[in-house]
Amino acid sequence: MRTFAIVPVKRFERSKSRLGTILSIEQRRTLCELLLLNTIIALEQSHAISKILVVTSEKSAVELASSIGAECLKLNCDNGVNEALVLANEYSSNNGADATVVIPQDIPLLTASDIDSLCSRAELLVKCIVICPSIRYDGTNALLRKPPKLIKTFYDEDSFNSHVRASTITNVPIRFHLSRRIMIDLDSAEDIRILMKEKLLNLPLAYLRSKLRDDFY
Repeated sequence: MRTFAIVPVKRFERSKSRLGTILSIEQRRTLCELLLLNTIIALEQSHAISKILVVTSEKSAVELASSIGAECLKLNCDNGVNEALVLANEYSSNNGADATVVIPQDIPLLTASDIDSLCSRAELLVKCIVICPSIRYDGTNALLRKPPKLIKTFYDEDSFNSHVRASTITNVPIRFHLSRRIMIDLDSAEDIRILMKEKLLNLPLAYLRSKLRDDFY
């Protein structure tokens, strides 16, 4: 199965605004860069991924992703994740992808084995979606579609239930993949407190530990 990973990236200055009370805008930019780097490294190490596509209008993200071997689809402006994914899915379909998996950049605990395990759920099926929700079961932290245009994306409010509903309406087989490491993203101070309890020490987590007081978490 030829699977393309799609990583949509917002403009860094518009990302992680909910962390504005604890991190400066420059610190949030650096955190976004480290999260993106961590995500691409995990995808590169995955045996299941044939190509990595970073879709963004953020110049720094293009430069970072290109420097470590990911392919970039450059947007002229940031019109939201769903529009970015239309472009990425069209590219994937036209370039031999059997499936695509959307991975946000802000999943700090992501590993290659998590990605391999998720993708394996679709191996024997002609068509399906494999979905991993956020820890609060409102967002979608991983969405595999086989083939890529099987359903539309709904990365707005309550995207997990929207994707499940779209699959149910169109009779698309659904596989739920509940991976704790994929389910934990980084959007709020509470997310940081959860992450700081992890023993794993990678680039974004090490950066957060260096910038936050011990009594914060």
